[in-house]
Amino acid sequence: MRASLLKPAGVLALATAALPALAHEGHVHVGLVAGLVHPLGGADHLLATLGVGLVAGLLAARPGDAGGADGGRRVGLAALLGLLAGGAWAFLAGRVPGLPAPGPGLVEATAALGLLVIALALLRIERLGARGLAALALAVALPHGWLHATEAAGGPFLAGLALSSVALFAAGLALGHAGGRLAAPRIERARWLAAAGYAGAFGWLATAALR
Repeated sequence: MRASLLKPAGVLALATAALPALAHEGHVHVGLVAGLVHPLGGADHLLATLGVGLVAGLLAARPGDAGGADGGRRVGLAALLGLLAGGAWAFLAGRVPGLPAPGPGLVEATAALGLLVIALALLRIERLGARGLAALALAVALPHGWLHATEAAGGPFLAGLALSSVALFAAGLALGHAGGRLAAPRIERARWLAAAGYAGAFGWLATAALR
């Protein structure tokens, strides 16, 4: 079972190494196909969406009040709320007095920093619990919602973006749920491995952004 989980992780690592570092290059995208492809076009959004699903799945696989299906759903809903809030923020910034509009570079850096947040969440699932993990999921999703809203044009793009994001989240959820049912020592090793991978991905994104 452990080997079966490590092989997809290795394939994912190789695949993301070949992707652009950031999906948010500042261009406006139009159409359903563009929306479907957009989350797959950069490692930042791909890994963030998978990671939130992975955390939700690991939490859902935990018994008792600290986890369960309700806890996993809470994390997913918090991520959705973060995307919507970020999009609303981008739409209203400059139109509502006093609402700041940060530069794209700052928001992109915050989005990349979300990978470190996911690494922390993977290692602190028990201590953070459903509420803490939901708060982190909202924080991770917020800058992505802002960036998507500034690049999207039209309902078809947003529909495609939503479908791809849901599929990525579901994939992470399934992987986390399966991993959470392993024996305790294997769960710990898998979580440390995943956390190290996310920390390494952040380092890669930071290096790529400085080039």
